[in-house]
Amino acid sequence: MAVKLLLVNISKFWSGRTYKEYPHGVGILATLARNAGHEVKILDMAVDATPVEKLVRSFSPDVIGLSFLSMSWKIARETIALLKSIYSGYIISGGVHTSLYPLEVVRGGVDIAVVGEGEVTMIKLLKYLDGKPINKIWNSSIAQISNIAYINGEGEAILTNSNHDSVNLDELPIMDRSLFSTELYAHHSILTSRVCPYKCNFCCSWAPGGKNGRMMSPERIMSELKYLTNTYGSLNLYWGDEIFFWDREERLNFCKKLAHIRLPITFTAQVRADIVDNELVQALVAAGCVKICFGAESGSDDILRTANKHISAAQTEQAIKICAQAGLRTKTWWLVGLPGGGMEHQLMALDIIERTRPNEVAVHQFVPLPGTEFWNNAEQYGISLPNENLMDTLTYYADIAGEWFNYLSIADIHNILRQYEAHLRELGYVSTDEADEHSMYVYTTPFQKSTFNV
Repeated sequence: MAVKLLLVNISKFWSGRTYKEYPHGVGILATLARNAGHEVKILDMAVDATPVEKLVRSFSPDVIGLSFLSMSWKIARETIALLKSIYSGYIISGGVHTSLYPLEVVRGGVDIAVVGEGEVTMIKLLKYLDGKPINKIWNSSIAQISNIAYINGEGEAILTNSNHDSVNLDELPIMDRSLFSTELYAHHSILTSRVCPYKCNFCCSWAPGGKNGRMMSPERIMSELKYLTNTYGSLNLYWGDEIFFWDREERLNFCKKLAHIRLPITFTAQVRADIVDNELVQALVAAGCVKICFGAESGSDDILRTANKHISAAQTEQAIKICAQAGLRTKTWWLVGLPGGGMEHQLMALDIIERTRPNEVAVHQFVPLPGTEFWNNAEQYGISLPNENLMDTLTYYADIAGEWFNYLSIADIHNILRQYEAHLRELGYVSTDEADEHSMYVYTTPFQKSTFNV
């Protein structure tokens, strides 16, 4: 038998304020489910304003799977309540927030919470639920499924054992992009790794993929690139991994192979400043890279040390210069409000920007994210955490909405952001609201209506 599965990526419909990227986790689960014979539809609320209830009524799914980040937990609770008022089938959730707080999520109304990598568990769950009557009073057999949480017959939230299985990325199918409404996305993207090997204190990229990072093999990556060009022709691709390959030799060898076979691809990649040198940049350009993105975060070494970034401001400055000399467009992300320094430290990035002139400057305010060091030990860093009703304010893309720091006020952060805007305009930058495809120097802050495409 087979089930009808609706997968929903729950997110606020930001209309220009976030990057329009495929939710890869949802896409891979949908591909696996379809390959297993199930009928699947996807609703990505980040880019699609279709009411979820409309899709539920037209599709009549047997199972609804929800994925959401902590910043969408408030919207998720509202969505769950809406679904339960119109729908009697099974509701499953997964993703970062669910993996961090599975018991709270099942108490919030879902029938089953999936902890960790969904590929390990989801197909097993669909097989278990297929044909079961919808009474949602679980018998003991469900406890044999690892990595889930549910409410038992006595009303207790139960977390089953963890088997610590990790997904072999080479064994995953190539994500079927036709499951999405591709016209809603700015470009195609690819993800080739799980978990970042670094542990920056503001980042929770390890959840739900476990704390042991791994990458696809170069052969598996190349097969996906060939699939994309065979299916869609020439394309501009966003390489969504936190770091473009982890091993230097593998990184260089892959670039040489990609340059040799001459696929009709140009791409944007993210790298750490401390891995950039002339040899790598020349290899990237030859392979078709047209833009490099740096998570610079701060121009203050004191703040960078507090953030456990393991990169110095001087390394960021040097990396931007090397890329610019090679003709690569550069983008830098900066976070205002990180702990470790006062007003003067928060503004030190402006000196680096003035000396190096990265093409794109994205200035966001720091927010503490669940699962990070800055969240787990907030008091130590002078951070006051929001309650769960303010989770939706934990976004880099909108204006700060909470008095969270004892070292900077909201007024201080607004002042810093305005100083960034004024100085960038003096340097000849235009905002994302004013820029077009020919603009050489562009900036964005939380005060703009639109942000970059990537």
